[in-house]
Amino acid sequence: MKEVIFFANGDPESAQTWSNVPKCFVDTLRKKGITVHTVSLTNERVQYLYDNFFRKVLKVLMLWYDEPRYYGYTWLHQWVGNRRIKKAVNTWSQADYCFFINYGFYNKYNDIPSLLLSDWTDDISLRRRGKPVARFQKRFCLQQKNAIEHAEHVISIFPLCTEEMRQLYPTANISYLGGNVINDLSGEEIQQEAILEQKRQSRHILFIGKPDRYKESAIKLMEAVGLLREKEAYADLELDIIGIQKAQLPNVPDYVHCHGFLRKDREEECKKFYRLLKGAKMIVNPTPKWAAYSSIIEAMYFYTPVIVSPFDDFVQEFGTSIGFGRYNEVFTAECIADSIRQILDADNYTDICTCAHETVKDYTWDRYVDKVLQLLK
Repeated sequence: MKEVIFFANGDPESAQTWSNVPKCFVDTLRKKGITVHTVSLTNERVQYLYDNFFRKVLKVLMLWYDEPRYYGYTWLHQWVGNRRIKKAVNTWSQADYCFFINYGFYNKYNDIPSLLLSDWTDDISLRRRGKPVARFQKRFCLQQKNAIEHAEHVISIFPLCTEEMRQLYPTANISYLGGNVINDLSGEEIQQEAILEQKRQSRHILFIGKPDRYKESAIKLMEAVGLLREKEAYADLELDIIGIQKAQLPNVPDYVHCHGFLRKDREEECKKFYRLLKGAKMIVNPTPKWAAYSSIIEAMYFYTPVIVSPFDDFVQEFGTSIGFGRYNEVFTAECIADSIRQILDADNYTDICTCAHETVKDYTWDRYVDKVLQLLK
């Protein structure tokens, strides 16, 4: 493999695009001496105008008839994306492969093979959340099905999703490469003793999640920390929330610090993100069924114990019993508070921290890209 064309929904070289995955992937390919041409499948300016202005106008005009789609589901996005693919594969016709960090597109314009890598399709996502498929989503699900069935290789980063996709798309060549990847952009080597000492002294609990999916969990966690603070032994606990602003939560007490969304492509925000991560006593996201997986394993890499619900993909990967934290079984403030207390009071707290790091220390992009390249040989 000497040369690839790398496509993503957004700038593949920006840390802002899909949880830093494209940037980390591109950087690692280049470190291995592979020439990478990056292409955004999205017209960012049109997307911004559509999602923030035109879509709102449509919502008013359509009244209750239907929920207007976001730009990523429109024919316009498909048209722009396909035009850019066609131009790219003709410009770099000597490339060995096209890499797509989504399931919605593939190269149908010449004989350069396609690799699709993502987490899950919209079809699977909607099924898992028990939501009906809207009219506009049906077309997009068919678009993903077509791309998956025509691509030479398809990779899902989750094992259970891989199984579901193989059932939905039996003619497709779908792989799971084992393990996962940590999107570390700290630019620092971890100093084990220093970070462990910092965590032993810490009284800060960390939560990471966006409001559209995790607001209810943030509220429950605020309640749980409030319950613990009623006891003298835990009266100094504080809660840091990344991804949600104070105005987006009700009745935020003084011991809760909302930092909003921290962009890793902005130096000061990136530094703040990793400062909070390294200074956290534990990371907690008790959301049932799914809990911001990428932020959880990145926290683990930085020696952070975790409290999550025993959602299927996490249990499949790490087992029914975890030495690097606790499974929160019931989504109540009382149960969450008890899970936190068990970590705070653990005599083997340092061992829990070390176990968190050891469990995911091999989830590096260097190793993962080697697996991808081996698959394509």
